[in-house]
Amino acid sequence: MPKVSFSQDWHQKYLHEIDQFVENHFPILPSPGSQVQQIQDFLKSTQTMICNEVCRLTPVLKDAGLQVHLMDSYSRHLFTNLELLLNRDLSVNELFCLIMWEKHVFFSPDSKLKWLNSPMLTGGFERAKQKLVQLLQNEISMTLQNILHYDEEDGHNEDLMDEETFIRVHIDVTQCLNYAILDAKKVDLMLEVQVLCSGELHGFVQKYVDAENEHLKIITFTEKNSVYLFRIINTCMQLRCCATQISPNTNKNDINSSTICMLQELEDNATSNVRQIMTRLAQANLERHFEKRNGHIDILMKEIQRQCACLPETASEIKVVVVKIAYDSVSKMYLECLMKTKFKKLEKCWGNAEKKIKEDVQYFYKTFSELNSIAAQQNQLLLKMIEVLHCSDVDALKITCCELFRDFPQESEQYVPGLLRWKGVLSERQVRDVLEVSREFGLHPSPDVLEVSREFGLHPTRVTPHPLKRLFCCCC
Repeated sequence: MPKVSFSQDWHQKYLHEIDQFVENHFPILPSPGSQVQQIQDFLKSTQTMICNEVCRLTPVLKDAGLQVHLMDSYSRHLFTNLELLLNRDLSVNELFCLIMWEKHVFFSPDSKLKWLNSPMLTGGFERAKQKLVQLLQNEISMTLQNILHYDEEDGHNEDLMDEETFIRVHIDVTQCLNYAILDAKKVDLMLEVQVLCSGELHGFVQKYVDAENEHLKIITFTEKNSVYLFRIINTCMQLRCCATQISPNTNKNDINSSTICMLQELEDNATSNVRQIMTRLAQANLERHFEKRNGHIDILMKEIQRQCACLPETASEIKVVVVKIAYDSVSKMYLECLMKTKFKKLEKCWGNAEKKIKEDVQYFYKTFSELNSIAAQQNQLLLKMIEVLHCSDVDALKITCCELFRDFPQESEQYVPGLLRWKGVLSERQVRDVLEVSREFGLHPSPDVLEVSREFGLHPTRVTPHPLKRLFCCCC
């Protein structure tokens, strides 16, 4: 069909009519303060209307050369309204809704309105994203401040320490930051928001650590209020994990490292307090146990079980930590009390002392395994140390003590010499020889020791054909 031509006056009149038509039929911008749903409805109806009207009028206007003006008119009206909308005091959700719509309409491969274009497109879209980042920062900062305030009000009341209170701080913080990052990913702002979240978390942790350190200075901790310390340890563990997860993959991780360091120091402080509580508890009961053996070992374990029972079922990681600390404290205190008590006195009090000791050790292991099998498996100190008491063969003791010095170097220096002398079976020369060999080959194993270790069920890494000359020298 031939192209229709008009005079200049008629052409201008038609252009004006098209502009008037577009203006009269363009959806009305929601009033300021509207809900997100109203903005979504406006954007959706605008998109639908432009698609329908351009498709309907194109056959009529194309031959007259007016189709381009129709599309330009819709483009001008659309970007004018979007600019007015962007200039409003929008919430995060409203701005996110706007950006998601623009991303789909202007940049999606399957969009029917890809022909829409304007010098305002790129600048407006980027300005909207930067405004979203600023709003997110304000919202995250306010949310984290509210979490701190709420925790300061109710988080230190032992009577209100239910499961929700126990895990609330790290759950609320993690959800706040993760939601922001996941939403930002949808609009290609993930890296910017990760950096933002890392900075906000750093500021939050500074205030949180300062507040908790002040509480730690003024509160006297016993087994009655240890759940507060458990909560600090758990919160620090989880927030360290959060800091690692949200950290952007950049070379500048100073903020993240500082955040993790502050949390680790607070966690160490709380852990030290828990260790002191467990040590005092173990000492009070085990000293009486070695004097009379009248049930104090049961009292000790029931109290530890009670403390573990206050931990939420969902907080499995902190339970491993608490059981480890308790088992370690009980093990070391049992060894100390044992070595303070003379063998003959214990024989007179308990009858068969070695048998009773073995029963105690097995009881500890069984009870701690019931509390947490992972923690019990990872703490073999008492089980291994007591093997020294049940062995009188010097050659076998060298192998046992080599393994102890290898696996527990500090504890072995503290306890093994006393355990070797405790029953009075070994001569001082034999004790010195066992210790000398154990320290030399346990702390600094040679290939020869590794070869012999294979025979005795240890864990060699390499072997050589050279024979051992000193490991069994005392029996030559």
